Order: sequence, then structure tokens, then C-alpha cells
Amino acid sequence: MGVAAVLAGFTLVRLTGSERGTPLVQIMAFTPYIAPIALLAAVAAAIAGATGPWLVCILTWAALSAVVVPRLLATRSEERPGAVLRVMTANILYDRGDMAALVKQVKIDDVDVLAVQELTPGALDALDAAGVDGLLPFRVTHPARHGHGSGLFSRHPLTPADGDKPGLARQHPCGMRQAGATVHVPGAGPVRIESVHPCAPRPGHTNCWARDLAAQPPAGGAVPQVLLGDFNATLDHGPLRRVLRTGYRDAAATRGRGLAPTWPFQRWRGQRTVPWVTLDHILADRRIGIGDTGTRTVPGSDHRAVIAELHLTSTTTAPRTEE
Repeated sequence: MGVAAVLAGFTLVRLTGSERGTPLVQIMAFTPYIAPIALLAAVAAAIAGATGPWLVCILTWAALSAVVVPRLLATRSEERPGAVLRVMTANILYDRGDMAALVKQVKIDDVDVLAVQELTPGALDALDAAGVDGLLPFRVTHPARHGHGSGLFSRHPLTPADGDKPGLARQHPCGMRQAGATVHVPGAGPVRIESVHPCAPRPGHTNCWARDLAAQPPAGGAVPQVLLGDFNATLDHGPLRRVLRTGYRDAAATRGRGLAPTWPFQRWRGQRTVPWVTLDHILADRRIGIGDTGTRTVPGSDHRAVIAELHLTSTTTAPRTEE
């Protein structure tokens, strides 16, 4: 009965998005693993003849499956006539990521916009040495130490998010700096893009993490918005789902790849004991069509890069009429 009660409590917290503090925030990331555990618990209860616990466990399994399984179901193709924007996000783990390999992957995938998190001055130098300028000549970068930096590199002209203040970035109280810009896509008009990186929900930092996610720019403005980066959250975290409800879709989940793991992929600081989870996302305004998505290896980093093909039309950027 104790196991059934714990599973029921976990499910209630997941469905209401009410996780607060340690360890609930951290455990919530593993919801896709909890669902099959609930099913096994239901089987064990059935064998033991425990009707009450069996009913609780089977309902728990059904509820968790209902929120997890849709991420494996692809919608119909959303290819549209108009401009295609290929975007990639990569957390490069300070100076540990192989920037030459990343630039090579950008070329292979014909990426138009690259968002980088944990961008340090040394990593920026390595990207330049690898020839990122030859592929993506426009940029807004905010390198910093301790994993606080980020950057955007674009094939198309861009305007920094702060207009006449290009040296500034969205900076969270914990020190994370998010590079943002408006990308001017030929044939489709402007698209607002931001390299997202809230603080990690380590013990003692869960309130900061929730505030950082709540501070992400909402969708629905006159210019469509794309958020991409290391969100330090899965689709089972309430704060990220609240961002989605402003008018975004998770690109990978839309294409049936919402459980493709992105972290951890490096034996570093005890990460070898952590099950794979999906922390890196590309969130696109609902007015944007979503084509192929996937993940790519970044040698030396503990995160996989995420890539998506976004389909823009001339009507994508039409302003909404305010009531």
C-alpha cells in the first residue's frame, strides 16, 4: 500500500504542476521512468491479490502514460510553402566541447541559426578558429565564465534584442545570460529567437530555477518567437509547461521525438549514475510549422545538440489584432 500511495502522490504533483523544492523538482524529470514502474507495481499488487493498491497503481500508470505517450506520436507533416529556417541548440560544457566538430555538424546540417549555451571566452575563440563566421556571419554573443554565457550565430542578418544596447543580455538573478535577437529571414520577415539557459535546479536553487523559467518571453506577439536551449527542465516540469501554454510547441514532441534524451552524455561530476532525460528543447510559436527534428552529438559536452526545421510563411509574422 505504501508504494501505491507514493505513486499516487507523485502523479498528483505531476498532473497539477505543483512540484516545489528538493527532491520533487529533480525527481519529476524522471516521469517517463515512473510510468512503467507503476505498471510493474500494479502487476505485483494483482499477483498479491491487493485490490486497492492494484487499482491505485493501474490508475497511476494510465495517468502518467497519458501525459508521456503523446510525445512519441508524430503529427502530420507541416511543410509549408515559404522560407525554411534550420535551427540548432547546443550546450557546449564550458571549454570542454569540441567546437571544430560542432561547426562541422552545423555545415552538414545546413544550419541557419545556432544557439550556444555555457559559452566561455575560450569557447568563442575556438568557434572562430573553427570557421563559424564563414557559415554564420551574424552574431550576438555574451561569453562568460562558470557556464553563464550564451550566444546566437546566424546565416541571416539579425538585430540584437536590446536594439541600441547590443552589449546587454537578458540576465537572470543567478547570473545566467541569455543572448536574444530578431533574425530577418528572407521571404518570411523577422523571427525573434533566444538562447535559453535558466539555472539548474540543484538543491537550494529550485526557486531560482522556477523564477528563471517564468521569466522566459511568452509567445503570441506580433513577431513569432522561438526559444531554444538548455532549459534544465523536461516537459514534466510545471514551469516549462506554463511557458508552453503561452503559445509554444515543443518541436521534438510535435514530431514524435519528445523522449529523445539530451543529457547526460558525459561522465562528469557523477553524471554517470543519472538516467537519460530530455533537458534541451526547441520551442516554436504555434504559427510556425515544424518539420524534421533530431539530436546530434557534441564531442566533449554532456549535452546532445537539438536541431529542428522550422517552416515560415509570409503570414507567420502578421500582427495580431488587439481586442
